[in-house]
Amino acid sequence: MKRGVVLLVLMCAAALGAYALKPTMLLADQLPPINLEAMVPKAFGDWRAVEQGTLQVINPQAKALVNTLYQDVLNRVYVNQSGYAIMLSIAYGRNQRDGLDVHKPEVCYQTQGFQLNGLSHVNLSFLDRVIPVTRLMTRLGGRFEPVTYWVVLGDQISRGGFEKKFKEIRYAFFMNLIPDGILVRFSSIDSNSDRAYAIQGRFADQLFVAMDPEARNRFAGRLLP
Repeated sequence: MKRGVVLLVLMCAAALGAYALKPTMLLADQLPPINLEAMVPKAFGDWRAVEQGTLQVINPQAKALVNTLYQDVLNRVYVNQSGYAIMLSIAYGRNQRDGLDVHKPEVCYQTQGFQLNGLSHVNLSFLDRVIPVTRLMTRLGGRFEPVTYWVVLGDQISRGGFEKKFKEIRYAFFMNLIPDGILVRFSSIDSNSDRAYAIQGRFADQLFVAMDPEARNRFAGRLLP
């Protein structure tokens, strides 16, 4: 009899816990709306946005999937005074529940035929913060494309995996919120990955300097007090 009561209590507790972890409100509804075109400057430092022309920002996800996952997507090509080009891609999704969360480039690039020749996780210092980023060396035929990217979940950078689940639970349990998400990606056509990553880092730093502080917090995570 006692065993049955204990099991019943545990089942009820599990049911209540599952219910509590099903948030009903979107964090995005409590924040200023995202407008990537307006929030990201077209000129900063020694970088200027140009028409894509023959240098296209490759979207490694099918258009139908992009439309399902993201509410706003920005693709631009920037060129500096030396003629070096960096492709910027930012994707914003209001709902980061399982199945609707941003898709990692290392998976999407491979599904579109790219070879993944290298992957690393590093911490980079950008302006006033340290950001954990993922670096990829991708290749499609003769196109070598080093990639740097990170994901912001709600107000903090997310490395994915257990850390992402923990952040989702924190939002759900303590705030009854479903977080939004932003994928920030830089890439360049360059067979020299060391050079590419160094220039991409300087590009990001100059971009953050030029951004409004609140926009910077959305794209690079809010600084903790």
